[in-house]
Amino acid sequence: MFPSLPLPEILVNSDDYNRVMLLAEKVSMTMPYVSAYLERELNRAEVCDPWNPAGVSMGQRVMFRLDEEPLTRIGRLIYPNRAFGEKGSVPILGPVGAALIGMHRNSSIEWLDDGRTRTLTVLDYGW
Repeated sequence: MFPSLPLPEILVNSDDYNRVMLLAEKVSMTMPYVSAYLERELNRAEVCDPWNPAGVSMGQRVMFRLDEEPLTRIGRLIYPNRAFGEKGSVPILGPVGAALIGMHRNSSIEWLDDGRTRTLTVLDYGW
């Protein structure tokens, strides 16, 4: 079972690109799947200057939907050194956080989660 949707275009600012790539390399031995996923996403991303508008960026709030759930979720994309217990935090080293980086409004991405295809759709971000 492989994801069926084409990969969406993603736009990452250079600061996020550098920090997240370093983080992915750092966790490659302890979290190989997440590391490989983040590296794949970053390697295919378009990279812009840090002051230019990008897709979902680190520290931004994002509204998204998982699978076909009617529930709309709101979270803030965070680095692992931030308080995880904070309500609404979405760690970049988790499957949802890794899928969010660089995504645009109304774009969707699929990934395999224990043999099950999951879909994430970004509804809004950046406030």
